[in-house]
Amino acid sequence: MKHIAEIAGVSATTVSRAFHSPHTVRPETYNRILRICKKNRYVYNATAGDLSSKKSTVIGLIIPTARNSIFGKTIMVIQERAQEVGYSIMLGITNYNKMIEQRILQQFLERQVAGLILTGFCIGQEGYIKELVETGVPCVVRSEKLDNNDISYVGFDNFKAAYSMTEYLISLNHRRIGLIIGPFSKVGRVMSRLEGYRSALEKHSIPYDPSLVIEREPALIEGKEATGLLMTLDDPPTALFAASDWLAIGAMDAVKQMGLCVPKDISVAGFDDIDVAAYIDPPLTTVRTPTHEIAEKSIEVLMEMINNNGTAKRQYCFETDLIIRKSCSEFKDKEPKHLKRR
Repeated sequence: MKHIAEIAGVSATTVSRAFHSPHTVRPETYNRILRICKKNRYVYNATAGDLSSKKSTVIGLIIPTARNSIFGKTIMVIQERAQEVGYSIMLGITNYNKMIEQRILQQFLERQVAGLILTGFCIGQEGYIKELVETGVPCVVRSEKLDNNDISYVGFDNFKAAYSMTEYLISLNHRRIGLIIGPFSKVGRVMSRLEGYRSALEKHSIPYDPSLVIEREPALIEGKEATGLLMTLDDPPTALFAASDWLAIGAMDAVKQMGLCVPKDISVAGFDDIDVAAYIDPPLTTVRTPTHEIAEKSIEVLMEMINNNGTAKRQYCFETDLIIRKSCSEFKDKEPKHLKRR
């Protein structure tokens, strides 16, 4: 590093800052250092730098699955913002498994990451997360709205979002509303969506029918298979609320393969408003969640906590929106086509 500093005409400290805190170095100096490093095939030892400064520049990011584009977008935004301030990302994928989640958290702590961003957490883990926070580990939970005032979060109200979509389908005269939902038995935010669905039914005096609810991981094939099961019920749904757009798109494919039409024969609604939702046929009615804004605010809050030794607790709840497109229509009180075929 001293050799690079001599060539660049700066101090070794400036060379070090160019790597671990590039935002603190003037752009022309930073670019000159990079050119010299490349010419001399110098690779900065980030681990040694962290040890010498006694400050990690790695952030642990935990997501439940890599099968969902929502999480891909989250990773991109958080990594981009982290790199702007000299931090890198270490990624962990839990597959909605509590034991895997605990192991990843422990591994991150053993590597002394600067902070953690969790995309929710498995049911039963809140006490453990609170313990991490109490020991001074900067930690932000995203996509959740927590009741615990001791844990920082950046998210939205999953209960309210699911309630709004269910009530919208009820307003279209649907009374048999199927729900294809993620692993609510494992994840709190997904359980909140189920509770929002049930609460909307209750408000309108519609009995909750557990046979209309299928728990699946958010993937196309899962939505397709779940729809096949729901449509074989003696009294099948007239509308499907899939609490993930990928589940909804899979559901629409299943409906079409049955020779039925969306929304004429059955309405389908989703959740997330992924990019493709507006381009499928018919365009998908869904809940729009502020994925980009939540990712940006999550890294912003975490950096505040890191710079304040983990003490700057923050809680932000963003609004969601119902995006009304053409995949849902009013249910006419007549025998549906899929019942006539029986």
